[in-house]
Amino acid sequence: MKERISLFFTQQELDSFLEEDLPYFDLTTFSLGIGDIAGEIAYVVREDCLVCGTEEVARLFQNCSVQRNHFVPSGTRVTAGSVILSGTGSGESLNHVWKVGQNILDHCSAIATKTSKFIDIMAAADSKAALLTTRKGFPGTKKLATKAILTGGAMPHRLGLSESILIFEQHLHLLGGQQALEYKLASLKSKNCEKKIIVETFNLTEAETYLRLGADGIQFDKVPATDLQQGAVYLKSKFPQCTLLAAGGINEQNLAEYAKCTIDGIVTTSLYHAKPIDIGVKMMRNEGIKAT
Repeated sequence: MKERISLFFTQQELDSFLEEDLPYFDLTTFSLGIGDIAGEIAYVVREDCLVCGTEEVARLFQNCSVQRNHFVPSGTRVTAGSVILSGTGSGESLNHVWKVGQNILDHCSAIATKTSKFIDIMAAADSKAALLTTRKGFPGTKKLATKAILTGGAMPHRLGLSESILIFEQHLHLLGGQQALEYKLASLKSKNCEKKIIVETFNLTEAETYLRLGADGIQFDKVPATDLQQGAVYLKSKFPQCTLLAAGGINEQNLAEYAKCTIDGIVTTSLYHAKPIDIGVKMMRNEGIKAT
């Protein structure tokens, strides 16, 4: 059984999702006079998917005084027509949570589903590499997106600047070039003895140079899979302990080719661009329930 993924969301974060859509009051519900009418809301998937985000929407239910009824946890595969979350409450409460909940569910489930598909493609290629996602997500969505890719089977490549050392050409330009890095590497490794020093390169020649200088690993940016297949084998033979990552432009169309390479990780942003899962929202009057 797959381990359940639980990311911590503060009350303020959850409130901000609601506040963005409800800065003052619900003009439509108020004008129609349906705020006190008891009702039920249900989120129904219109296509097969890997569910993600129901825990967060269930907490929004709680914030809006909606009683949760049916609940499908993140990481569950469902077929079209399945209800993944439902609840009861006043017309006002149901409308407060309606669209915010739908947005979270369709985007998170989309990313999780696409991630799972990538994992399947890599498994079919008998790849031992990890599937990793970049920090190039849309601002404000990192935590939800991270939960989604974890649910689908990937890992975050970098969650931010504070956790890992990845040297790009932009850093080298400011530092003074390759020779300046050579002078810096020994102290860099000493001061950061628990961290790997990864350098991004665009070709195999540079990669070998940096590994000889003492870098722990290489991130190849936009190096064709055909070049990387042979090059990675060569580098692993010379530097068995090195970490090799492929990044840049990797998507569903070329993933299988990169999965055949002798590398440790495949880094992609494309999972964040998954087309939202089609999730319908049903809302009905419930005469048997007294709204509170």
